[in-house]
Amino acid sequence: MIHKSQIVQCVTISVLMALVSVCSAGPLKGRTGPTEGVVESVWVSMRIKVPTSESLGDAKGFGLVLIDPDRGQLEEGFVWDEPNTDHSIAIGFDVHNPQPTDLEPDEKGRVMGWFDSSGNWYDRPQREISVHANGRERINALSDVEFRTGEWMDVMVQLRYILGGAHVMVLIDGQTVIDEEIWDVRPMKLHAMAGVEGDSIDVKDVAISSVTLLDEPLSEPVRVEVFDAEFLANAKRLKSDVDFSTVPEEVGRVIATLTLGEPEVGYDHWDKKGTIGISIPGEDEEAGERFEVFRFITPFRRGWTWHMDVTDLLPLFADQREFDAHIGTYMKGWLVSFTLDFYPGEPERLPIQVVNLWNGNADIGDPDKPVVDFYKARELAVPAGATHARVRATVTGHGMFPNSKNAGEFMPIWRTLMIGSEPNEGDVLEQDFITMSARDHLWKTDVYLNPCRPQGGTWKFDRSGWAPGSKVEPWIVDVQAEFMLGETITIEYELDEYLNEGRGETWAPHHWTDAVVVFYK
Repeated sequence: MIHKSQIVQCVTISVLMALVSVCSAGPLKGRTGPTEGVVESVWVSMRIKVPTSESLGDAKGFGLVLIDPDRGQLEEGFVWDEPNTDHSIAIGFDVHNPQPTDLEPDEKGRVMGWFDSSGNWYDRPQREISVHANGRERINALSDVEFRTGEWMDVMVQLRYILGGAHVMVLIDGQTVIDEEIWDVRPMKLHAMAGVEGDSIDVKDVAISSVTLLDEPLSEPVRVEVFDAEFLANAKRLKSDVDFSTVPEEVGRVIATLTLGEPEVGYDHWDKKGTIGISIPGEDEEAGERFEVFRFITPFRRGWTWHMDVTDLLPLFADQREFDAHIGTYMKGWLVSFTLDFYPGEPERLPIQVVNLWNGNADIGDPDKPVVDFYKARELAVPAGATHARVRATVTGHGMFPNSKNAGEFMPIWRTLMIGSEPNEGDVLEQDFITMSARDHLWKTDVYLNPCRPQGGTWKFDRSGWAPGSKVEPWIVDVQAEFMLGETITIEYELDEYLNEGRGETWAPHHWTDAVVVFYK
């Protein structure tokens, strides 16, 4: 357990630094003094005034940087609306993301706006908020709050370090617009700076309003290396035998890190399906099983690094296991690096068993191959001592025209997950056992905000659960805590109706599926 000292109220009085430029950035508008030590959590506040969209002129945005005063500096090329710099966590507020140019087809029928660096193909509001860590953008989201009002508004940012990373919360006039974790960052001593890109934007009253200092260092991870810059091309499958004997007895979090680097032959040109999996040997004469650990789609002609919390899969990481990596490319390729960081500590919930549900490609829209034959209801024995469960369904849609409705890459569809448990014999009321369902729209509308941008292809269109140059996050459904697990649990997965009227004209549309249920105690 980490004991923390609590310091309340302002650490320092903000000092306005109007019209002071830092390197090539716009003017620095405010800064604070440094905290007295390494921070466990901090609240930073400021006031902003951003003109309405019609009055912005050439303004690009503004930013808030929380930076280590001993190691960090704003280097040449830094800008406030995309605040990438080392030894820092920063928030960018972007008001400049226009529609692509060249939207009219040329003589060959090509629409060149598909490929340029402007991503806002659907002309969505230009009020984006991004989170940056140590020189790289991690999160980018369209703000639900309109902050281009011409009036003064309050901005509050909380940075709270947790095992393996940090939790970042951004509020505008009391409404939450970012509430997410970022991984592979470490606590630091910090001070805050804010600045603008554009004379029409103003910032004032930058202050650290409260801070909690870290009494003891957070645990450093034990790293297990799976692949180290291994060349993957020609649709081959990399293999690696991994020994988990160095993993701590008690693990509080597991963070996976995937990097796609550039080989000597250059980056592959296309967005390709990619997966990293682990194989668990069977017992006696039973066949072994593969579990997907990390799904991704490669970028068009560039590399990137992604992090993912895979603590739910902890029961799989034991003894000696075989990993595989596959990318469906027949052109150039990638250098694949993959690691697992095991952070010693007490987990929020202890996973005890992971069970495969459905794995493979489910063809959709074909009456001769009903999707229910793939997503068959699963009835599973509940392991002894289990008190909680969650389903992790990683599903992406693939295939396109002339399949009707451009299925499955460019077709949104609703899906339903149903979970039930039969009552045990005894005094517990039947209604206390699980009976629940959840609905989800398999459709991703923030593709154009992907931090891995721009790319050399059609990277900006909405898609069925994925984006080029992105990891694929699972749809997670928790069993409601107020219900009880019986001796068995039944899990069903249904798609809304869809009929492919273009059957046989091209590759069948399909949903690439890897779904598991995780039991905890």
